[in-house]
Amino acid sequence: MDWKRKKTPLMGLIGGLGVVAILGSVLGGLYGMGIALFLALAIWIVGATLINVLID
Repeated sequence: MDWKRKKTPLMGLIGGLGVVAILGSVLGGLYGMGIALFLALAIWIVGATLINVLID
């Protein structure tokens, strides 16, 4: 498989997961806003780092 070509869609997937984490708090009321921000930032930072490390 050509993983370098899949890097942009994978980054988009990570971005979408972070947005879902925030929307779970804002629209769904599932957890507090502080936890939502922490989850979103953790997903974005760890996810982007993993993609960069594993694909390059």
